[in-house]
Amino acid sequence: MSGRSVKEFWLGIRKFPDAREASVLPLFALMVVFLIVVGGAAVDVSRTVNAREKLSYAIDAAALSVASRLSTTVMSDNEIKEALADSFRANLSDAEFLDKAIDNLTFSVDSDEGIISVTSSATLDNYFVDIGGALSSFAGPETFAFSTGSQVTYSRFDVELALVLDVTGSMSDEIGDLKEAADSVVNILIPEGTADGKVKMSIIPYSVGVNLGDYAETATDDLSSRCATERAGDEKYTDASYSTEPVGDGSGTYRSQHCSDSEILPLTDDRKALLEAIDDLKTEGYTAGQTGIGWGWYTLSPNWSDLWPSSATPASYDDEDVLKFALIMTDGDFNTYYDLDTLTKKQCKKLKDKGQFKGSCLNGTNDYWREKSSSGLNGESSKRGIELCSKMKANDIEVFAVFFGSNNSSDGAKVMQSCASTGNYYQATSASQLISAFSNIAKKIQQIYVSQ
Repeated sequence: MSGRSVKEFWLGIRKFPDAREASVLPLFALMVVFLIVVGGAAVDVSRTVNAREKLSYAIDAAALSVASRLSTTVMSDNEIKEALADSFRANLSDAEFLDKAIDNLTFSVDSDEGIISVTSSATLDNYFVDIGGALSSFAGPETFAFSTGSQVTYSRFDVELALVLDVTGSMSDEIGDLKEAADSVVNILIPEGTADGKVKMSIIPYSVGVNLGDYAETATDDLSSRCATERAGDEKYTDASYSTEPVGDGSGTYRSQHCSDSEILPLTDDRKALLEAIDDLKTEGYTAGQTGIGWGWYTLSPNWSDLWPSSATPASYDDEDVLKFALIMTDGDFNTYYDLDTLTKKQCKKLKDKGQFKGSCLNGTNDYWREKSSSGLNGESSKRGIELCSKMKANDIEVFAVFFGSNNSSDGAKVMQSCASTGNYYQATSASQLISAFSNIAKKIQQIYVSQ
C-alpha cells in the first residue's frame, strides 16, 4: 500500500464516529437482540404449551387408572398417591419437569359421589426470554409455570356375584372351556394385584346337588354326604333361613345324595381362592339345576348370613351401596328333583329294590326324601328353577343366564331365557362363544356398577 493510501485510510477511520450513517449499526444490533428475544419467547411459550399438554395427558391417564382400581378395591391415601406417581413416571419418563409434577401432585376423593380429582403443576426453564438472567428485568421471568387437573368418576358400589356352574356328566368334554370362561370373569372383575376388593364372588358347582363341603354340618344333620339337594318344609324354594327343623326320617333339612366333588365357595374377594376353586371343578351326575340356582341365591341372601364365615356375609337387600348379580349356566335340560314322600317300610323296600331310594327303610310309616326324574319345561325341576330365579329378581338380584348348546328352543334354553333379567340371556354354541359370553357378562357387570 502506498503512503498516500495509508493516510487516506486513517483519515476515514477518524471521521467514522461523525458520520450519520454509522448510527445504523447499534440500531441493527438492538434489533437483532429484540428479534432473538421475540423468536425465543415463541419457542419458550411453545415448549410450555406442549409441556402442559403432556402433563394434562398424564393426569388424565393417572386419574383413570386409579379410578379403575377404586372401582374394584379399597385404597388408602398413600396407595392412591403412589399409584398416581407411578402413572406419572410411566407417561412422563422423558419430561424434564417430572419430579416437580410429582412433588406438586394433589388429589381428593369424594366417596359419596364416586369422584377422584387430581391436579399438578410444574415449571419449565426459559431458554431465550431470560438470557442468563440478564434480561429478566424487562424481558420476562426465568421460568414459565403451568398446571392442569382431571376429574374422573369411579364406582362407589360393592358387588356380590354368584357363579352357578353346571358340572354334570354332560359337561365332561367341555369342563376345560367352562374353567377358562369362569377364569375370565375373575380376571375382569378382580384383576391381578387387587387387594381388599369391592367385588366378591361365590362359586356354586351343581349337578344332582351341591357339595357344601365344610358347611354341610351346619346346613343339614345328615353327615353321610356333603351333597345338599332340596329345601324342606313350607319354605323350600325360597331364601328363608336355613335353620329349620329336621323332617321325617331324620335325614335333615336337606336330603343328601352323591354329587360332584367340586365344593361350593361362598362370597370372597380372594382371587387365588376363586381361581383354585374353578380349577378344581369336576363333572358327575344328573342336572338338578334348581338346586344350583337355590344355593347361588343363598350365597347372596342376608337370610343365610349365619351359615357363612363373616368375610362371606352377604349384604342386606336394602343396602344401597351393594349390587347383587347371579350368573347361571347350563348345557342341558333340568331333569332331577327331590320330594318328601310318606311311605311304609314295605313301600320303601320296594323302591329301594328298584334303585329308586338310597336311604334306610324304617318300621312303620315314615317321610322320606326321594330323588325323582323330571323332564320338560313344565317338569318339576324346571318349574322350581324358574320360580327361584323370579324370587331372586324380586329381591333386586340381576340375573344373567347362559345356555351352552346348539338348540335355542330346547327346554334348558327356555329355562335360562326365563331366568335371565331383561337383555341378559346368552346362547353359546361353541367353546369360544362360551368364553366370550362369560367375558361379556363380566364387562357388562363392570359397566353397570361403574356407571351408576
